[in-house]
Amino acid sequence: MLNFTNFKVLTLIRAYVFNRLFHIFVEDWDRGVVRQAEILIVHQGGVGDFVLCLPALGSVRQHYPGARVELMGYPRVLQLVEGRYYVDSGRSVDEVGLGFFYMRDGDLDEAAFRYFAGFDRAFIFMSDRSGVFSDNVRRTGVKEVFSIPPFPETEKAIHVIDHMLSSLSSMGIPPGLRVPKIFLFEEDRVFAEDWLRQRGASEKGLIALHPGSGSRNKLWPMEKFLDLVARITVDLGFKIILLIGPAEREYLGSQLELMRSSNPIWAENLSLIHVASLLDRCRCYIGADSGITHLAAAVGIPTIALFGPTDPRIWGPRGEKVAILGKNVSCSPCTPEDLERCGHRGCLDLIGVDEVMEKACAFLCSPGVV
Repeated sequence: MLNFTNFKVLTLIRAYVFNRLFHIFVEDWDRGVVRQAEILIVHQGGVGDFVLCLPALGSVRQHYPGARVELMGYPRVLQLVEGRYYVDSGRSVDEVGLGFFYMRDGDLDEAAFRYFAGFDRAFIFMSDRSGVFSDNVRRTGVKEVFSIPPFPETEKAIHVIDHMLSSLSSMGIPPGLRVPKIFLFEEDRVFAEDWLRQRGASEKGLIALHPGSGSRNKLWPMEKFLDLVARITVDLGFKIILLIGPAEREYLGSQLELMRSSNPIWAENLSLIHVASLLDRCRCYIGADSGITHLAAAVGIPTIALFGPTDPRIWGPRGEKVAILGKNVSCSPCTPEDLERCGHRGCLDLIGVDEVMEKACAFLCSPGVV
């Protein structure tokens, strides 16, 4: 029970702490030392979701130009933004004990508590409808915690980028650019030049293809990709860079090996920043609805995205030169539940190789594509 004596002692302690902090502030101010604001951004989405979040990250950076910004996310995506305008540093979600942050009134990990306590503001880009995660972040002492749902409500056909920027705008943070952009360094371009030269392709016209996706339900038929690779190589005389990751090995397996007959440049299991560096050297990119497709659009090269069950009005890639090809079948776009039951994939099967070739030729012949 808090008696009068305890209350008096507590009041004196608070007065001392306040007085000490005030004098430290005044001393720092007199010396011209002003503490830099610390901002934390939390994002735990995949590659595509993360690329679509870049305009929101840019808006935060633009609104707090003098702050130090740190991103907590998956290691694979941190490299795309760490020290590249959006954030100053990155922290892997695997390095912070977040388990009890998802539990109301949970016993928070001490190291995680201290980590969050070092920030003045936190922007949480994750589904947190109950508010438990955000409330636990506030428990650590973060003064301002902003929770931004990463996805729009299902009944709203608003692009996810516009949704996030609108959410930030309602919090007093004006939107910046509405197009994601990846910032490459000179060392990235040197890597791409060396990598391609070692494969005898530094001076050849390059087109990048990515046949995979994070979901096997979004894949364009492999036989059409095989036909496309052959036609680009023979009819157009371009060299193909085939971008392959773990998901493609899992979903496509031995089918991938059939592409070797067209002698593409095989780029497998590269880091995302190295993939972006290679994409920057290509004259065009073609791929399904995937994180790499969003990455290509953010690099700024002509991008052809093959969409089927997903609604491009919400999830389509944005970039300076983006074409989304799809078929307006009656059942597309569909819900995840309907997609699992679908037995025909007409929304993807009906996209023809001729249609893709026509769009690729239009891009390759357009002014500004070198």
